[in-house]
Amino acid sequence: MTEGYLLNARSIAQLKKDHQLLHSRFATLRNGTVSAPSTSSRREESVLVKVTELITGRVSGQLGQGKATVFDVDSEGAITDAERDDYEIYNDSLVPIPVDSYIRVSRNFRSGLWLPVIGLQTAIGKTSGGISARSGNTAGSGAVDIFYVASDGTLTDSGEQVSAYNIAGSAITASVFITIKRVEGSGFWVIDMEDCG
Repeated sequence: MTEGYLLNARSIAQLKKDHQLLHSRFATLRNGTVSAPSTSSRREESVLVKVTELITGRVSGQLGQGKATVFDVDSEGAITDAERDDYEIYNDSLVPIPVDSYIRVSRNFRSGLWLPVIGLQTAIGKTSGGISARSGNTAGSGAVDIFYVASDGTLTDSGEQVSAYNIAGSAITASVFITIKRVEGSGFWVIDMEDCG
């Protein structure tokens, strides 16, 4: 048997909607009344949004979610509110996305859900316990609580924790703010900087 894509109810509903749109356009072509398709009928695959409700981080097997407003980008690079309903954005990262952030999101083909397009990822963390130093070629490691900066500048605990690797030759004590970076294409977090104040 040939393997194919599994479609859920939302995907099937979107296929039906797209089919009806194509059927309508074909009928218009047949009648000789061709006009340019309206922008409202095109299915968008990638848009710029401004976060209006904290997009929570992923917890275990459940994506985080929050709301964002769609923005249009003109040929000069100016951005304006598209004045549409807010989109529900789903987050596959452990790191929450704070309110007032501008991010690009794309539609997942199978589910139809909007997901952030995120490359190299940096997060703010606070060591829960100490983090051991590197020993030779073996990185040290320890638990890090993920924080984010709220719109008022408050460092806020997301409630999520990750294990991070320390490639420095010195250990990091408990309850210290640090930044960590996720190694692209993997789930590994590496300590980037610690608060030495």
